[in-house]
Amino acid sequence: METCRGFVLAGGRSRRMGQDKGRLLWEGVPLVRHQWQRLEELVPPSVVVGGEYRDLGMPCVADDHPGEGPLGGILTALGHGGGALILAVDMPRVSTETMAALLRLPLADAVVPRHEDGRIQPLAALYRATALPKLRAVFDGGTRRVVDALASLEIAWFDTPGEEFGAMNTPTEYEEALHP
Repeated sequence: METCRGFVLAGGRSRRMGQDKGRLLWEGVPLVRHQWQRLEELVPPSVVVGGEYRDLGMPCVADDHPGEGPLGGILTALGHGGGALILAVDMPRVSTETMAALLRLPLADAVVPRHEDGRIQPLAALYRATALPKLRAVFDGGTRRVVDALASLEIAWFDTPGEEFGAMNTPTEYEEALHP
């Protein structure tokens, strides 16, 4: 596989949470740093896309497509060359083992987790360099939903029964994740 780096997507506005999700505490550290450390263990050097977290000691890059959703963040990550192991800032229950497993699956444009019930999670996924021109084309054509953009890619599915891919978008979801 080509060179791969880890990217934490942290450019959202956190409207439903009411505060910056990246600065919420998880296991005693800001959530964005927790996610970055996990990726850094697997695919250094890892980077945070969007948001400003340099004060937390992590490399950050501006989102090349601010306000355009996570697809813009994925394009930003892929624009740094090579593959991109993507992990959304608000998904701390995704295990390091699961992320490592994504790196070992067969070659395709992307390796995306899929639940037994058919739901997919493209924000804890591996995107190879071959995905960049295809995703850019659909983005330039007006597509903003990552799920819709995946139709342009060859996907290797990572089937999983777990619920580790749930995101925390509200204070209630955050509290529930802290105290399962």
